[in-house]
Amino acid sequence: MDSSWTNSRETDVREPRSLDPFQSRDVVPSAAYSRCTPSGPTFEINVPRRLSGGPIMELVPSFEAVDHSQLTSEELSVITQNSKQVALDRPTTWTYGNRYAAHVILDYLCLGPTSSIRDLESLKGQGITMMIVVRHSRMAGTIRSVDQASQELGIPAEYVRIGGFPDLIRELPTIIGLINRHMLSYNSQFMGRANQEQQHTVMERRPRCGKVLVTCDSGNYHSATIVAAYVMSVFGQSAASATQFLTLQRLSCVFDEDAKQMLQSWEDVVRARSMTAQHVQSETQSQLLLGDANAGARIVDQPTASISRRKRGFEDMRDQDMSGEGDTGDTDEDRFTNRDAFAPFMDVSQIVCGK
Repeated sequence: MDSSWTNSRETDVREPRSLDPFQSRDVVPSAAYSRCTPSGPTFEINVPRRLSGGPIMELVPSFEAVDHSQLTSEELSVITQNSKQVALDRPTTWTYGNRYAAHVILDYLCLGPTSSIRDLESLKGQGITMMIVVRHSRMAGTIRSVDQASQELGIPAEYVRIGGFPDLIRELPTIIGLINRHMLSYNSQFMGRANQEQQHTVMERRPRCGKVLVTCDSGNYHSATIVAAYVMSVFGQSAASATQFLTLQRLSCVFDEDAKQMLQSWEDVVRARSMTAQHVQSETQSQLLLGDANAGARIVDQPTASISRRKRGFEDMRDQDMSGEGDTGDTDEDRFTNRDAFAPFMDVSQIVCGK
């Protein structure tokens, strides 16, 4: 075989041009570039320190942050007893063995591992009136120790089965409603019995109200996220403040990036529901003040939760804005005005020629 033919063939063979701009010599990035996948905003859990002899954090029930279609101010008072929740400096005295016990997060809400339910004396001492057990959706059936504690103590046990945080955020309204309904039912019944007893004897101590225990396998992950979401809904706290409060009460709580993003999404949901309920309530009050008796009667007869309004579409807004003479439509195109074109990569030859 002719060697010249072989050499010419070898010289004609070229490497295929890479499609990756980082491996190409012809282009360079226009700005700082990262290969990582986009991630949502996050926050850091900074545990505050005690500056004086008082508590580190305090929570006060907030009716402004509550969905008015789900709870009224009277119901919120019955659930929370209008009590201020205080976080003590527990991290300074925390030991590793404390993670296996249940801890009081709120006056009526405890958090711990499912194994803590075996200690019946502790459940009696804490005054637990309902248990909520969080399990994975693949775990069928019930837990023997939970069923035994439910029968011996005569308290209900509810199972919540989830497959992950997408399932959990859908179940949060149901779980929060379950806790609130139990507190309303138990506290109302006990307050009625207490009023009857006060007619004959004077009660020396504060009447015992309902208390809910939320557990999962470790008591640090899914159950902690549920309790944090509850604190956000009832006390109007942000995701960062709620996680800080739980970390002070139970140092072993774990909030990874998935949990933080879910709590941030839940914070937006809570804020949107509260704003919607306040808007509907303000419309109701304004119509009543205007003296529209017919419209006021119709609104009063309908519950707030049943009021549904169709969202205005882009075409509806455009028709209203374009109806006047000389007016222009209020579109999203304004933010692109006077914006320079941006290319993520630049051609090296153009840069050299430009110089």
